[in-house]
Amino acid sequence: MAVSVIPAYRVVSHFAKQSENLPAMDAVDAIEDRTRDYVRNLLSTLHPSFVEMGQRTAVTQLGDPSVPVLLAALDDLEAGEAREIADRALDKAVKALSRPDLNSRIFLFPGDGESSVLLNQMNGVLGFSLGAQATLVFVWPVENWQNWLSYTVIHEYAHLVRNLLFPRGIAGGKLVYMKTQEPETLLDAMIAEGVADAFALSVMSEVNPPWTDALDDEETERIWPRIRRRLGVSDPTEIRRMLFGDNDRVPQWAGYTLGYRMVMSYLERQPDSTLAQAALLPGSAILAGSRYADS
Repeated sequence: MAVSVIPAYRVVSHFAKQSENLPAMDAVDAIEDRTRDYVRNLLSTLHPSFVEMGQRTAVTQLGDPSVPVLLAALDDLEAGEAREIADRALDKAVKALSRPDLNSRIFLFPGDGESSVLLNQMNGVLGFSLGAQATLVFVWPVENWQNWLSYTVIHEYAHLVRNLLFPRGIAGGKLVYMKTQEPETLLDAMIAEGVADAFALSVMSEVNPPWTDALDDEETERIWPRIRRRLGVSDPTEIRRMLFGDNDRVPQWAGYTLGYRMVMSYLERQPDSTLAQAALLPGSAILAGSRYADS
């Protein structure tokens, strides 16, 4: 069993070169169609719901690229050794949290060079896990993208490990734990992200993710009671709103920040527990062992 990095951006580069002489929107359609088929073949061993999700995500994250701009970005990824950087990051992650029973692939795709979320909020790199067998990582070469690629690969590796231990499927539009048939809750999602960020930061310190410390004391005091009463919510839209914020009543990255703080609080209160051990615990156990259980 092993985890490997697949430089899927090289195949997308081939699709882009095949479409160079087409009218602009015809070229986009051709690249999109070929990418969709390619992703379906890559993920053919996964559950059909994950295959469909992977296809949709890959096409959405690709956007509506100008072929010359896309090819230039793909050349930058190649010249910047994206695959080699991801391989080294993965090696560090595996050494820090070994799971010989994990069999997965991390696919590197180009992202949307016109997406302000990808470029400005995510520093050019965005990860998306599909169970324990596959992760899609979308990259666009902006300043310091190589370090953020390393961080994201390590972060997503932690998700793969937790997905192996707590396997989930899709039922009724929700993520459902296969062993218990219970839906994923906001608490589960917050802890999963908190563990992944704590793990990634323990392996590399060259970046400073804004989503791990996005709330000041006043914002924390205001938003925590609202999130606390929703910890058992399983509606994906509400979970996403609490994690990412809503540009209204929920500050940006609120759930990410509080999830990370819960994990760090757990480790402070449980000095005999390591991060590698905490990564194997359900969210309820980490909450119970943190100071947030008292508030």
